[in-house]
Amino acid sequence: MASAAFPSSPSPSRLGTGTVGWMLMITAMAIAVYSAGLLPETGQAIAVLSATLMVVGMPHGSFDIALLQNGSADDPAAPRRSTLIGLYLVCALAMYLLWQAAPAWGLGIFLLMAAVHFSEDWQRCGSRFIATGMALAFLSAPSLLHSASLASLFAVLSNDAAARLLVDVMVLIAPTMLMLAIAGAGMLWHAGERNRALSAVCGLAAMLVLPPVHGFALFFCLVHSPIQFGDHSRALGLHGLRQWGGTVIPLTLGGLGIAVAIFALNRGAVITQDVFAASFVALSVLTAPHMLVPVILRLMVRPGLKRGVRLRPRPGSSGDA
Repeated sequence: MASAAFPSSPSPSRLGTGTVGWMLMITAMAIAVYSAGLLPETGQAIAVLSATLMVVGMPHGSFDIALLQNGSADDPAAPRRSTLIGLYLVCALAMYLLWQAAPAWGLGIFLLMAAVHFSEDWQRCGSRFIATGMALAFLSAPSLLHSASLASLFAVLSNDAAARLLVDVMVLIAPTMLMLAIAGAGMLWHAGERNRALSAVCGLAAMLVLPPVHGFALFFCLVHSPIQFGDHSRALGLHGLRQWGGTVIPLTLGGLGIAVAIFALNRGAVITQDVFAASFVALSVLTAPHMLVPVILRLMVRPGLKRGVRLRPRPGSSGDA
């Protein structure tokens, strides 16, 4: 689930060096195992990793409703919780229907949303342009060494023609985006965000060297999700399972239920491909409201915006990775 940026906490907190150390160690081990030919790119492995993405990646988006309410708490014109939930469901349904009617468009829009969303993690580098380049680098990096695998995965989600076109575009932009990502990591380091810079290096190495789903799973689960989860839980002042569990656990289970429903509705002949497709379609179905609802609220709640209430605060303004 993509995560919006919401009201910042008064004082940024940083993820410990030990956590980043684990990221570096796991990334290095995964690359070493893959280089030794011991990391299979089978349908079963892809299905397991896809399911893992849902389980590990889901919790970081479960704070959405609370963060939106927190960001507009002082605005009497702010929508109620039931309205927010309704908007979420409508946006999610619209994204699912788009996949059913035009899967190539569904895939393309999902990738665009992912680029915008992932850029939020890196805006502490001081440049939105560089942050966006970093996000595009993560998404396009697999096309340089694994273009055939990437095209086959995209074909499962859409069709052969769309898959080839998307991969060709990624191959075209990847070298430039990688240079921007290296520059962005350097800017983060120079700005004192060394843990975040190292996490960017981990994610980029995984996406570049490992097979597409393997690299994305490592990046999403070890880099992106912890950054977002930490930023959002701190923004709400929730510091332990007893405080955030009542929100995170039921909403995570609800998101997993959506993934299971999509799998059941679209099950075909190859169960491993179905798990992969259901996982990524479910991620997009949950990403769409995550990205669109704050925009819709900006259009609805003009008085709150004029008084300086931020429904979607600056990304990366709290927490560090």
